[in-house]
Amino acid sequence: MKKKIQQVAHKFTNNLEGDEHEMTISGAIGQGGWFYDATSAKDVRNALDGVTASTIRIKLNSGGGDAFDGIEIYNYLKDHKAHVIVEVTSLAASAASIIAMGADEIIMRTGSNLMIHEAATFAYGTKGDIQKTMNALETIDDSIVSIYKQRTGLSSEEIKKMIEAETWLTAEEALEKGFVDSIETVEDPKEQEKNIFSQNAKVNINFTNEQIDSIVEKVTANLQNNINKTNEPAPVAKKRGFIF
Repeated sequence: MKKKIQQVAHKFTNNLEGDEHEMTISGAIGQGGWFYDATSAKDVRNALDGVTASTIRIKLNSGGGDAFDGIEIYNYLKDHKAHVIVEVTSLAASAASIIAMGADEIIMRTGSNLMIHEAATFAYGTKGDIQKTMNALETIDDSIVSIYKQRTGLSSEEIKKMIEAETWLTAEEALEKGFVDSIETVEDPKEQEKNIFSQNAKVNINFTNEQIDSIVEKVTANLQNNINKTNEPAPVAKKRGFIF
């Protein structure tokens, strides 16, 4: 049973931050229409043509769309002079996974997914018309197999089996198969604080009784000296459990 892709809200932004040009592609890939918005190859080309930044980072979250637009964006990114980074923020499925393959560097965020499958379409007409459609689908499948093969180094046979089965990959599985270069994990600040505390807790400081007595005497003398100046009663210093 094939997994249903939840609709991803459309978003297309294009911003220059310092020396890094950042683009967001969210939602369907293709020309769009009356009932939905989408990001086309023309949109991406118009947004990035003339960009002189040394790095282009694309934040990608898409369930896919038009295969030809995906392949066109893939080739455009492959040919771009900048260092192109695609960061999969949640999902790169179908045509969106093709787009990701065009980057110089592919990063998947923890919890994100990558999905690859066969090309699909609707067809009607004579048996000749249906056969032409079948031939077209086979040609598209061969094209996307070659794209995945070039990125991963996997055999054509293995990739064909994966797309025929509609394969969903976690970030870890995609990294293992060679579809992506790295996984980006953002550690919870509370966990960082916890780890620092744990590391500090491992520090073992040993004092002899003579050293402790000497420290206590020095601390007590300093306290007594300060108290004498203020005429306040002297506290009782303890030899165990104090904190510096």
